Amino acid sequence: MVSPGGGGMSGTLQKSQANAAFVSRIMAHEQLAKILAWRSAETTYIFYNVGRAFVWADYNRKPKEPLSYIVFKEAYVNCHDVNMLTRENMDTIIGFNTGDVMWYSPISGKFSRFNRGGLFNRSSVTCVKWMPGSENMFIAGYEDGSVITYDKEKDDQTFTFPQSDSDSFFVCKPHKNGKHNPASWWQVGRRAITAISFSPDCQHVAVTSMDGTMKVIDYTNERLLDTYRSFFGGLLCVCWSPDGRFILTGGQDDLVTVWAFRGRIVARCQGHHSWVTGVSFDAHRCTDRSYRFGSVGEDTRLCLWDFSVSSLHRPKGSAVQAATARRSRADFDKHTDIVHPVLSRREVALLEPFLSKIIHNEPLFSIVFREDAVVTTDRIGAIRVWARPPTLPS
Repeated sequence: MVSPGGGGMSGTLQKSQANAAFVSRIMAHEQLAKILAWRSAETTYIFYNVGRAFVWADYNRKPKEPLSYIVFKEAYVNCHDVNMLTRENMDTIIGFNTGDVMWYSPISGKFSRFNRGGLFNRSSVTCVKWMPGSENMFIAGYEDGSVITYDKEKDDQTFTFPQSDSDSFFVCKPHKNGKHNPASWWQVGRRAITAISFSPDCQHVAVTSMDGTMKVIDYTNERLLDTYRSFFGGLLCVCWSPDGRFILTGGQDDLVTVWAFRGRIVARCQGHHSWVTGVSFDAHRCTDRSYRFGSVGEDTRLCLWDFSVSSLHRPKGSAVQAATARRSRADFDKHTDIVHPVLSRREVALLEPFLSKIIHNEPLFSIVFREDAVVTTDRIGAIRVWARPPTLPS
């Protein structure tokens, strides 16, 4: 874990009185300008949040002393996302337990706040994502089950969200002139949003919730397409395959589940002994016929999985499963919202990991695959980088 606050850091803080009550300090490495001047085009950075701090560090620099970090007075950082389109500015969105969302540039130290002090939503921010392909638009998931779209170039304006007792998907356009935030408000459910993931073509978004559902939404038309349910308990994480054909979820049922986009459940993956908190496809080990993915959980365990649809064992209840698939396809052709039933164990293929290993001392939080390594994090802020084995010459 990188520990901020050592020597070689200098502080700068220029902001309004309102922001002064929110931000405690911004510290930058005293050699930051020189470090950036000498960086290569392939430089990789690590961004992470721990407690009330958000940290920026050089992935390859040793020791991994922070390049900069920002500390907040009372708000705790829950989540963040970095815009891959604006690498020169490193535009970052940060979500807080107060409901605030902040745009922040670690390069310049500039920042601005949205939903300030819970202006239109006082519940905690649980996840944030930049809209792929956009320099301005991003979405935030909240503990009250809402997903709000923001434009970082627009100011906030208060509004009253229409109340509904229904658990059905609901869309509200607060400002018809489009000059203020929020740009859009989705009421996805009544329980906390846990994760958001965009499809590779940027047309669809998968949203998981503590109500045990994953909802697939047409982002462009803001229309709910499919609702999938966990075996039991809440779903905590979600990820699309690189080709957009499959979606992974993990959750409180201790399972990783593979779903076919706009189709049925493909397999349940059994290998964890507690809640699954992070899932990710390994894009560097996926082909057009087979897929590799990894998962981490509160059991401190890393599991690695390989699967191809053609090699999955067809369970005894596959006839029932096929009938469900035919119904789903018919519904899809009618462009209706599909609620997929929860199938029993005998109706779904079961997949076991080819690797299962305890790798941290604390419950794990996330997993990221790089070409050269696998990066894992845990709940107390430890980051571990696992080098891949060397590739044998062909």
